[in-house]
Amino acid sequence: MMKISKFFHVAIEVPDLDKAIEFYTGLLSLSLINREKLPEKKLEVAFVAGEGCEIELMCYEDSKDRQFAPENQSHFQHLSFLVNNIDTAMTYLKEKGIELESEEPIPVFNGRVCYNTFKGPGGELLEIAQIMKR
Repeated sequence: MMKISKFFHVAIEVPDLDKAIEFYTGLLSLSLINREKLPEKKLEVAFVAGEGCEIELMCYEDSKDRQFAPENQSHFQHLSFLVNNIDTAMTYLKEKGIELESEEPIPVFNGRVCYNTFKGPGGELLEIAQIMKR
């Protein structure tokens, strides 16, 4: 029997690795853990991490030229980041020029969670969410 101890990381292909690293470490305050080239695969990867999350950013030599699947055809829907205060996070993102899906936090699950979404530098869908007090 196989036992999974925890979720390790999620990998995202990005068209521009430098731009993605700048976005995730600068705007989202994640830390760059590792960056390396894998010439045999024509790939460069970078790992960024925060409290309880790790993301592998992957950029193949031809990633800039690839046509990525639209959201409605992709198995990957979005990455969600938990924040302490959705209003503060939304204000911060707006001040940095990030366009949000909604002007107000979007309540779901009978108001137990509020979220909002925005696009990453490669067009990936990202979400900020707050678990509301019960």
